[in-house]
Amino acid sequence: MVENTRAPLIAAEWRLIAFLWFCYLLNHADRQVVYTLFPTLQKSFGFSNAVLGLTGALFLWVYGLCSPVAGIIGDRFSKTAIILASLTVWSMLTLLSGLAPNGQFLLGCRALLGVSESFFMPAAYALMAAAHRPATRSRALALFGTSQLVGVAAGGTASAFIAQKFEWRVSFWVLGGAGLLFALPLRRFFQGLPAEFSEFGGIERANISSFLLLFRIPMVRIMAFTIAVATFGLFLVYTWLPTFLYDKFHLSLARAGFEASVYPQLGTAGGLLTGGWLADRFLEAVPASRYWVILTALFCGAPCMFLLGWSGQLAAARIAAVGVGFFAGFVSGNQAAATFDVVSRQFRASAIGVLNVTGALVSGFAPFLGGVARGTIGVDRLMSFTAGTYLFTGLVLLYGILRHFEKDRIDD
Repeated sequence: MVENTRAPLIAAEWRLIAFLWFCYLLNHADRQVVYTLFPTLQKSFGFSNAVLGLTGALFLWVYGLCSPVAGIIGDRFSKTAIILASLTVWSMLTLLSGLAPNGQFLLGCRALLGVSESFFMPAAYALMAAAHRPATRSRALALFGTSQLVGVAAGGTASAFIAQKFEWRVSFWVLGGAGLLFALPLRRFFQGLPAEFSEFGGIERANISSFLLLFRIPMVRIMAFTIAVATFGLFLVYTWLPTFLYDKFHLSLARAGFEASVYPQLGTAGGLLTGGWLADRFLEAVPASRYWVILTALFCGAPCMFLLGWSGQLAAARIAAVGVGFFAGFVSGNQAAATFDVVSRQFRASAIGVLNVTGALVSGFAPFLGGVARGTIGVDRLMSFTAGTYLFTGLVLLYGILRHFEKDRIDD
């Protein structure tokens, strides 16, 4: 009898991952489309390199500033309703981006896209963590994270192809329309979701005070710093690798979009699944396993980031891009689960808000500084600097694991 009542829940746990997987694919495809179109947008609107970078930075800065509110709301209200609303609004804004009459309108749409997308991750991660206990949490969240890669690869490759065959505006229309259509089956699925997945974790309710108190947990502060540095590097690659390859190896727009979108994502797919499996596999014997996996990623990802910038051959750049992606997957697949190891379940959405506000505000400088570096020191030197910050951050995380983890750990 127990098995019969549990079976539907097991199916729902993994079906939830599948539905949110496609949501997150659209989320990242809608973000990525503008990066692949940088050369075309520069011709259409006369953007300078710095303004091109601002299209990515503005999104991330607004996204980060909205994250505290998004996290608190995610802990106080229906997570499924928040996810549906977020998907619908960001899809409409993507459609509007394709109607932009000038550069200012496009920048405004990117800023509003940051507002709408900021509400998705806190609610989605908290919902998935409620459905998956610690023993499977890293694997479930890592599997969910693979949608990010497919979204970046699909958004980058498809938008470049469409822009080359038709025009750049059609890329925004296709992606925005896909999101609005998917909202319909997602709503039906949420209506049948077990109530226990989205119930609150306790009698306490999140507010601005509880959000700020999360910063008093040493491992939360260290994770916020770690994710900020790791995300800076990731968005530097996401934003500027297509243009970097376009400039350095004189590729076509479609070819550069393909190279920059596919190879890092292939690596990240392997890293997500490997990192998630390692963290869950050794969790019982090593409670800080998720943190050790992230530490490994920082120390191993640094030389890959350095080589990506300085590779003289396209084949070498591909290998370095795969390496950057692989170790980025270790971080992406474990960042939320690692944070949940030291945060009570009723504040999980707020905890994601903490990671997002610091991560997005810092990583927002990656697109902007990449644009500045393109015309001055070069994107390759900016990648070298990023590699150095990875090594320093690894030392900070090592200190946190040895000094604070056991005191901050929560079994939930």
